[in-house]
Amino acid sequence: MVVLVYIGVWDFNKNIEFGILIKMTGKNVLAVGAHADDVEIGCGGTVALHARNGDNVIILIMAESSYTYYDGTVLRSKEEGEIEERNAAGILGAKELINLGFKTKEVPYSAEAIEAINEVIDKYNIDIIYTHWYHDTHQDHKRTTQSVLAAGRYVKNILMYEPEYPAGRSYLGFRNQYYVDITSTFHIKMEALKQHRSQVKKYGKDFLEAVEARARHRGYEIGSRYAECFEVVRLMGEI
Repeated sequence: MVVLVYIGVWDFNKNIEFGILIKMTGKNVLAVGAHADDVEIGCGGTVALHARNGDNVIILIMAESSYTYYDGTVLRSKEEGEIEERNAAGILGAKELINLGFKTKEVPYSAEAIEAINEVIDKYNIDIIYTHWYHDTHQDHKRTTQSVLAAGRYVKNILMYEPEYPAGRSYLGFRNQYYVDITSTFHIKMEALKQHRSQVKKYGKDFLEAVEARARHRGYEIGSRYAECFEVVRLMGEI
């Protein structure tokens, strides 16, 4: 959708009006994460940039927000996780946050998951999707992207964000094909990520420093301060 907006200013001294015509793109953006905090880590700066540019950002989380270790230790309660993901989405500027409520560590690649994502794509007329890397070693991440690719078969733009350690330790390497300069929104990305206090507590301050280091490295590769990069599934060129 393209909207032309005229901004006019009246000059009282010359008794005339002058103005400019601005093109508003208004893209509909879907950022998908298997869990609360995945979007913030992988493409939070890019999502914040979309929101700042006036695009409609929808964040879709596949799994309920609780997390329990195999030994029964509760890392994050459902109620705690819901607060964290809601606060983070608000900071990024998302218009809506949707959680499909699948069980953590058991997010399926199934007709149910595909159709749930498909419904969101159709409802919001999505133009571009950001999702996990296909070869991510976390089963929830991988199955999420399998379902996204099936549900988004008609979407013209799909980008997979870079995986974070340890989920990125795969037998294949991530291909850094498409970069976004997030220097102007990096602070928003980090503030949103800090809302996931349970995750920061789990991994420690080194976690936040590692996220910054990677963004700094990707920025260095393109001559900016901070960047995020993506592997392309498909991307519609504009000439």
